[in-house]
Amino acid sequence: MELPECIHQHFGRLTNPTLEELEEALGKLTTLSSSVAPYVKEPDDYAYGRNVIYRNDWLEVIIIHLPANKETAIHDHGDSIGFARVIEGKLINSVYRSNQGVIKQVSSHLIRKRQSFSSTKGLIHKMTNPHTERMISLHVYSPPLQNVTVYQE
Repeated sequence: MELPECIHQHFGRLTNPTLEELEEALGKLTTLSSSVAPYVKEPDDYAYGRNVIYRNDWLEVIIIHLPANKETAIHDHGDSIGFARVIEGKLINSVYRSNQGVIKQVSSHLIRKRQSFSSTKGLIHKMTNPHTERMISLHVYSPPLQNVTVYQE
């Protein structure tokens, strides 16, 4: 089964999903490594490649390509919750807190291939790939991303 059909099968039935439902649906996608290759985009406007491969009224699914020695901006996901799984490579997910407009890192975790991580509403984070190989991950957000805020450290 092609990736878009597989995504639709596991995510298309979800309406207003919880984090647990997103995690469960993401867990059912077992053979992602080979099927994501045609959907991996090279960086253009950002330091990373980003490809929305599925979107409906309730959620969107994005493939992120973070090249070696690159990172995202520090950002939140607006009113969305999300779950992500590393498909290839590994990344460092750094979590930040805002206190009276000052952004400060509070934790950092290494996420390896086949491991997942969540994004609760209001979470501020940055993904970094300090390694020599690229990192590919699949992200699902509900509702679809909007009103994302980018922060300065």
